[in-house]
Order: sequence, then C-alpha cells, then structure tokens
Amino acid sequence: MAEINPPAWMQAGSYPARTDRLILSALLSYPGFAVDEPTPTRIRQGIKPSYQNYQLKARAAPTPNMTVIVSAGFCFIDNHDSGGLGTYVCVNDADRTLTVQPAGGAGQYRRDCVVASVYDAETAGSVSEWRLEVIQGAYAASAGAAVRPSLPPNCALIADLTIGPSQTSVAAGQIFDARNFSVAAGGILPVSSTIAPPRLHPGQTLYLTNLDKMVYGKLDGTTADLVPKATAWAPITMSGAWVANGATGDSPPSARITHDGTLELSGMARGVAINAGANAAFGTLPASLIPLISYWVRGVAATSVAQDYVRVAVDPSSGAIAFVNGSVAIGTGAWIQLDGVRGRAS
Repeated sequence: MAEINPPAWMQAGSYPARTDRLILSALLSYPGFAVDEPTPTRIRQGIKPSYQNYQLKARAAPTPNMTVIVSAGFCFIDNHDSGGLGTYVCVNDADRTLTVQPAGGAGQYRRDCVVASVYDAETAGSVSEWRLEVIQGAYAASAGAAVRPSLPPNCALIADLTIGPSQTSVAAGQIFDARNFSVAAGGILPVSSTIAPPRLHPGQTLYLTNLDKMVYGKLDGTTADLVPKATAWAPITMSGAWVANGATGDSPPSARITHDGTLELSGMARGVAINAGANAAFGTLPASLIPLISYWVRGVAATSVAQDYVRVAVDPSSGAIAFVNGSVAIGTGAWIQLDGVRGRAS
C-alpha cells in the first residue's frame, strides 16, 4: 500500500477505524528497535507513565490468595496481526481483580503472565474487545525451567507470576513487574538501561531509571548523556611514604571526573620532604580517570605556618601524579591539600 485515503476528518470523506488508529500511532513515540523498522508505522507500545509508575501495575491482594489486582491506567497497544493497522488506546478506570489458575502438584512449576490484550474481529478471530487477563504457562520440573507462555499477538505484558507446586496464594514476592512504558512523540521515556531501545531517533530522550540519568539519540545513531553526571570519588593509589593525613574531618586523597569533563582531586595527604624546585612522585589515578592530556595545576602545601603552592602534574600515559618544582621546601610530614585541584580530562 502507499497513500492511505481519504485522510482523517476530510469533509464528506468516509474511512475505516484504522485511519483513526493511525492518527494515534502518529502521535506516539518511535519504538527504537531494529525489528520494528520494516514496519515504519509501528509505535513503542506500553503503559502511560505516571507518579511512581502506578498505572496498570499488578499487585497482590491485601490478604494474598490466587488472584492479582491490576490498578487503573492507560495502555497503548499496536495491532500486530498485520503491518500498519494502528494503535488501540485501552483504559481501565478502577482496580481489576484477576483470577490465577490453581497451582500444580509436586514438582510442577510454571510462569503465568498478566497482560492487556486486544482482540479485533476485523483482523483476526470473532471478538472485538480488550481485556486484562492472566495467561497460564506450561508446567516445568523446576522454577528455573519455567518459561513464559505464548501470548496473544496484540498485547502488552504487565507482570510475570511465579507459581510453585501446591501454591495457594500469590504474594508480592511472586509478582515481577514487566511493563514497558510509552510516551508521546518527543516525550521523555522512562526505561531501564537493560531494556532501553538502542536505535533512537535523533533527539529522542530516555530517562534510564536504574542509573538515574538521561540520554539522547544522535544523528550518527549513537547515544550520549543529556546531562553528564560526575563520577563517584575514587581513591588515589599512594606512592612511597605518602599517606592520607588522617586528621578528623580530612578526606583521603581521591579523584573524580565532573559533569563537564574536568578531572578534580580532593583530600589531604602527608609524606616525604620535597626541596624547593624538586619533584616527588605522589600517587596514581584509577585507570578510568586518567586524562587524555597532561597539565600542571596548583595545590596548597604547608610546613608549620609557612605555606605556598606546589605544582601538581598528571601524566596521561600512566595516570601518575607528581609534585613538580614547588617554590617552597616542604618538610617530612607536611600536609598537601588537593581540594580544588582541577584540570581538563580531555
């Protein structure tokens, strides 16, 4: 097929429900997976995100039994009976209690699935409705061998349920959230980095829920952090007699890369004597923090009440840190303050 005519809402036009469904598809976000690219009218189907992602969430009954409760919410489900048939909006406006089939006997384990399913007699079968339902899995000899059952072609997965032998209730520990979320085109998609779509359209933005950071799609098909975060402080491996100063309130020598790509040092240390104009090896950066360029920056050194600047050099080939050409001699046990020492990392 090519152009779909007439376009929706044309005066005196007559068109099928599919055209309205395709309008919904046009407003929803790009799926971002290679498998969907041969069908360009596909969307990323899933649940509408909300505060704490409570929409269409499966939970145990207040007194656990062989039921699960699915909360109210919106769901967007693509028609997969054939390509380009558009998107259904499915709405549940109250808690819905679903029955889970009785457990098997000794040695029988299974995995059931809670799903939101669309059945459309226009494209398959004889029923035209959507429903929340539990699809029962096949029995297996162990919990690890139990797999998801075959699911309806037009459905959104909500939760996995693990059912053991002679189990008489489904508690919270047997319910595993499996929802994907969907947003409008241009919206920020909340998704775990472990299942994030890898083929984003340029500018498509994801909030990686498990990493607490945002990434966006680039023109070359890669992704980048939208707002880079500083790395965690990592300890500097000390050289020779250099040790952390150890006084109350002093932090040990450490380093990190800040959100703007700057190498930042911190902490207090003490160690060997350094003559004025002399050099001294101090320590080594963690491999992940070694900068791409070398530079000299200044830190504060002090012996008793006399203090002056020392120059801090970082070797990009090894990550070695050295004190270079200080202007004042530093005695044994004098302290070096690294807080505020910053330089470009790339």
